Amino acid sequence: MKRHFPAAASILAATLTCAIPAHAQTPPDLQDLVGVRGAGGETQLLARGYQQVRATLVRDQSWTLWWSDVQRACVAVATTDGRYAAINRIPEQNCRPGGMAAGTPAPPRPDVLTLVCYGQGEHAVYSSHSGYEWNEKSKRYEPMQRMETASEQFQTGVQFDFRDGGGRVHLSDKLIPPLHSGGTDGWWPLEDLQMGPDRITAHYRVSGLNRLAVEIDRRSGVAEIKGRPGFSGKCDVGDWGASRRF
Repeated sequence: MKRHFPAAASILAATLTCAIPAHAQTPPDLQDLVGVRGAGGETQLLARGYQQVRATLVRDQSWTLWWSDVQRACVAVATTDGRYAAINRIPEQNCRPGGMAAGTPAPPRPDVLTLVCYGQGEHAVYSSHSGYEWNEKSKRYEPMQRMETASEQFQTGVQFDFRDGGGRVHLSDKLIPPLHSGGTDGWWPLEDLQMGPDRITAHYRVSGLNRLAVEIDRRSGVAEIKGRPGFSGKCDVGDWGASRRF
């Protein structure tokens, strides 16, 4: 839904639109691969020094993890309808030997849990419109400028790290609003952390006024970030038993 500031009466001239840029979520050397067909994208990733580490499927969404020794970068690639829908940089340990993407994981410590979750994010996008509109008081067209906001959905991933009674969340760039504070290298500390046998809940602040809620179902593996920017997706970690996912 769009909101107009202020409401326009009528527009005489063509409206000029300038979108406020969001944070880029794709590594610079891979930006041109978003939208390409999967086969061509894989060829380009290999040509640019990336090696595939692991593949997974979330609902109808295919994700592959790739590592570059040159860039020292681990990236997660989402493929939808045969094309690369998103390329997200994620923490390096997901692609390192012994990390959760490296095949058979080491036996987990009982007080340590790392989750990588893939799914759909949602955030606000803003645009500035300028032109002319009719002023009833002055009975003439006058210059105007207004802001519009709308919701945008996108494929992305988040990572949770729980250890020693505390926790933190790693956000992709599109899940970090333009005005934010308190994060370190994409990580935000979790507050009010509750780790039950079937559910994990917590909160985190991306700014002083923006506090978001986290809910993770340990049986289904579904994680949700409630608020804006928001997220909903499926989490993966090592090997789990049949009674619950982690």
